[in-house]
Amino acid sequence: MPGANLEFELEMPAKPKYVGLARLLAGSVARRMSFSEENIDDLKLAISEMCTNAIIHTGNGEIYRPPIIVHYIAGDDFLTVWVKDQGPGFDPSCLIEERKELLTKGFGIPLIKSLVDIFECDSRPESGTLVSITKYRRQGDRES
Repeated sequence: MPGANLEFELEMPAKPKYVGLARLLAGSVARRMSFSEENIDDLKLAISEMCTNAIIHTGNGEIYRPPIIVHYIAGDDFLTVWVKDQGPGFDPSCLIEERKELLTKGFGIPLIKSLVDIFECDSRPESGTLVSITKYRRQGDRES
């Protein structure tokens, strides 16, 4: 039905072996929405990075790691995905923008930003982190 969003949610253990499941669901939804294969690959890579960051920062080497939530919102011409962890959080104003600092801080967030149309991050110390991305279906993508 035009104008209605479909939503899916995946609660998964904070373990690397489950990242593929989050990617698979994103790819399936985007393919069903007629995203191009290139845009589907971009989404899957961005979601891999988001989930990997959540897993790393949630567990922090502990035996028990709280689950992470991956939430998908499919609209008429967009797919929004957010990943929520229960990790220690951080000050989002510290996100690195300069390329020279990437070697010491990692490529995850700058890579995610380069693959999507909208990137948002909400995190507070001791309150976990929610990272949200949106990718729009392009004019050149096939119509269903």
